[in-house]
Amino acid sequence: MVCFDEWGPLELKPLGGRAWAVQRRPHRMRATYRRLHGVEHCLGFYDVHARCLGGVFRRRKRILDLTEAFHRLRRCYPRRRLFVVMDNLHNIHDHPRFLRVLRRLRIQPIFTPTDASWLNLIEAQFGVLRRFTLADTDDATHGERHRRIYRFLRYRHRQRGLTGHPLTRLHLFRPIKLEEH
Repeated sequence: MVCFDEWGPLELKPLGGRAWAVQRRPHRMRATYRRLHGVEHCLGFYDVHARCLGGVFRRRKRILDLTEAFHRLRRCYPRRRLFVVMDNLHNIHDHPRFLRVLRRLRIQPIFTPTDASWLNLIEAQFGVLRRFTLADTDDATHGERHRRIYRFLRYRHRQRGLTGHPLTRLHLFRPIKLEEH
């Protein structure tokens, strides 16, 4: 069983937090009224049995982007029966085109009830990821943020002995060329 959720929008702005630093006058946070770099979304997958977390970053959260992420998931588990727990985000997760892709990929979606996203186990993983990677940061580019998040995920997988798990290589797969209809 795999849990899926979107984490975002992630924008480049200073985020507060706690850090072990010399106590002195706090640094002034830069102004963020102009967002020249846009936002990104993390499309994350969490293997419940292996306790392995993986994901890909996308500029937008469209059906085409979700389809590409689920193609990557199917490459991780080519012959296994897949059940994916996800929230019932209307107009995207229950779109007929997206459901048709899931059927073609042999992935069974399991939707959480309305206002019960806490049932999706990936929500807690995103909280830990946010605390360890985004607290007390001010990234200049999205690439810096990606590297920090993937570095933490590699550390986490090494600590748990999951370096050979297929979900750890989810972001390394080449994107599949999908045509928009």
